Amino acid sequence: MIKEYINSTLQNKNSVMFITSLLFMAGILSYFNDCEMLVAAFISLIAIVLLLTKKIHIRYALFWVFIFYFGFFNSYFRIKSVDELYLKAPVDAKIIGQVASIPKVADNKTKFFLNVKNFENQDITAKTYVTLDGISSVNIGDYIEFNAKIRKPFKAGNPSQFDYGKYLRNYNTFTTSYADANSVNLSDKDLSIQWKFMQSLNNVRVNILQTHSKYLGSPNLEILGGIVFGDDAVAPPDYIKSTFVNSGLLHILAASGMNVAFIFGFWFCIMNFLKVPYRVNIIGGIIMVILYTLMTGLGASVLRAALMLLFILIGKLIDRDAHSVSLLSFVAFLLLIYNPAYINDVGFQLSFVVTFGLLTMANVIFERMKDIKIHDWLKAGIIIPIVAQIWVAPIQMFYFNTISTYSILANIATVPFLSVISFGGFVSSILATIRPIADFICMVFDFFLKYVLDIVVIISNYFSQLPHSIVKTTHPSVFQLLIYYIIVLLITVIIQIGFNKKILSAMLGLLLLLLLSTINIPSNNLEIITFDVGNADAFLIKTPQNKYFIIDTAKQSYTSKNSTARLVISKYLLDRGIKNVDGMILTHFDLDHSGGAVDLMNDLHIKKVYVNSLDKKNHTVNKIFDTIKDKGIDCELAKNNTDIYTEKDFVIKNYLSGIEDSDNENSIITLLKYRDFEMLFTGDAGVTAFDKLKGYLPNNVEILKVGHHGGRNVVNNDMIKYLGIESSIISTGPNSFGHPNKMTLDILRNTKIYRTDRHNSIKITTNGQKYN
Repeated sequence: MIKEYINSTLQNKNSVMFITSLLFMAGILSYFNDCEMLVAAFISLIAIVLLLTKKIHIRYALFWVFIFYFGFFNSYFRIKSVDELYLKAPVDAKIIGQVASIPKVADNKTKFFLNVKNFENQDITAKTYVTLDGISSVNIGDYIEFNAKIRKPFKAGNPSQFDYGKYLRNYNTFTTSYADANSVNLSDKDLSIQWKFMQSLNNVRVNILQTHSKYLGSPNLEILGGIVFGDDAVAPPDYIKSTFVNSGLLHILAASGMNVAFIFGFWFCIMNFLKVPYRVNIIGGIIMVILYTLMTGLGASVLRAALMLLFILIGKLIDRDAHSVSLLSFVAFLLLIYNPAYINDVGFQLSFVVTFGLLTMANVIFERMKDIKIHDWLKAGIIIPIVAQIWVAPIQMFYFNTISTYSILANIATVPFLSVISFGGFVSSILATIRPIADFICMVFDFFLKYVLDIVVIISNYFSQLPHSIVKTTHPSVFQLLIYYIIVLLITVIIQIGFNKKILSAMLGLLLLLLLSTINIPSNNLEIITFDVGNADAFLIKTPQNKYFIIDTAKQSYTSKNSTARLVISKYLLDRGIKNVDGMILTHFDLDHSGGAVDLMNDLHIKKVYVNSLDKKNHTVNKIFDTIKDKGIDCELAKNNTDIYTEKDFVIKNYLSGIEDSDNENSIITLLKYRDFEMLFTGDAGVTAFDKLKGYLPNNVEILKVGHHGGRNVVNNDMIKYLGIESSIISTGPNSFGHPNKMTLDILRNTKIYRTDRHNSIKITTNGQKYN
């Protein structure tokens, strides 16, 4: 039975197109991850096995190998690594370009992609992501001129860190530009028909939302705008985003495939009620779907749903049926030919994975439940959220390290209300395009929609406030994701064909493999990570017995709600399932050393904090001590030449110079000693502190963390000779202080110098004898 099932699966249209799409994606992914030879060898091996076992014909094998290489070379030739503007950045310059996306307004800033046409009176071809400080009246398609600060986007210099440069690359964008909104000048250059059309659509959307805003307040307006027109329509307040994240309902704030289905469904039913001829109704539906898709900003999930629906509707016009999985695969294939970088887009991944899950697993469950006397709408309202959550959960864990505990229940509870909101929002918005009756239409519809929107907010608030509504998780590997989805597919097969020992055995074996892959095999090595946190300090120490210590916490954030410590250190530990930290050493209270301390104390369970002073008072210090008190964390004033932690063959020792008139020189100096290996961390202390502590310090230190980011007077020849330094690490980044100092680098020239501004994060591993 299994052989027959496999043979029929490999040869039906759905499977052939699905495998073709998967192999095309494999080619793209191998390009982005520089592993094309390894993946090609693996695919060739599978093809040979299937040929030898006569599971596939040779023409399929050759075709699929060709598809893999087509995916790779299409990416190779289509994806650029830089553009002309990137080669000029960083620079302040006058640029002229055309707004290429619907501008988003949030937190008094306007953001959009710009196709750059001219740089300092030179014609160029480039694309940049613009942030205007203030609200601007620019529209998609506008030609604008302004003086911009053009910068290269930050790239991940640490494990687990979000790579903004890589994210922008998905949109063929390689720079960011910043300017004041008031400095933007609009050009009177004539627009092409395409851009005039896009502007008109956006103006219609803006006018509709402005009319709704007369009768709906926040957050109802933002929710309606997100459901009907997409997540760039009106930015929701932060507290609404937070509650919708915790309840697992964030997806409803953005236009998605569900909205496309609702839009066409409403259109078709209304036209059918009005006795409009079938073919005219279908053609009108096609036009409606296209207009709606353009109006939402062409997001990946909306594009996927729109293309699938358009192919189905065109099939209806020519009396051809579409195979669901085959059609999904074909749409993915088309989108990735157009832009291979879509494969890195989270929205694209979620949309296709969830849709595939619904087309396979949900359909199988529906078929099994056909004899159960429950209305289909009720079955759908329960089964679809459950299946969607099963398929989306691993991707949510992979990118966001979270699981919304009550997501399934919250989605089941909101389904009937979302259909009402989608219907009311769509119909009222269509009628609101007739300006003489727009106010009246919105007033009537919004009177009823307000209560339905309030119910959705109440549901979201209820589930978000339940205990453990959001659970933080580790970061699953790609291997674990693959095993998980194979298990889910095997469960689907069992539901479809009934109990089978072979499939059940395979599933249990894979489940055991998945569980074994979560076991973290401890290492007996000492590991030290110097995080790349700019001109600041942050270090993580894993002791031989797998205890964790943090030395300094990087800068406080001035523009983001999250500190660098939260984005880098917390994320790194969270990905690895580490929550307990035995000690945090704050060498001193400068913001580039203690700025992230509060966030780390809130994110992690820190047992003890060591400080160089209990007397210093300012806003940051007060906040640190208040958090220590609120969390019940043990706080200790560092003492000179004192062991603070010991294991077999391992010790952490603190030193303090006591030079109270210099906060830098009074930094806590920390020594790690593991068997024959020693490393010294000096905070911002330099030669003055060394001279005072010289009698206490060892003279066989392999690695020195250079003080004060390599500034002046942090080392001298006597210090290097006395300590016996082999390697030196400088934690630094872009700054106006001249770090690292040329004289300091000259003194360190006989050591191996590692710098975070050149080498990114630096990991040291040692068994106590040798280090890498």
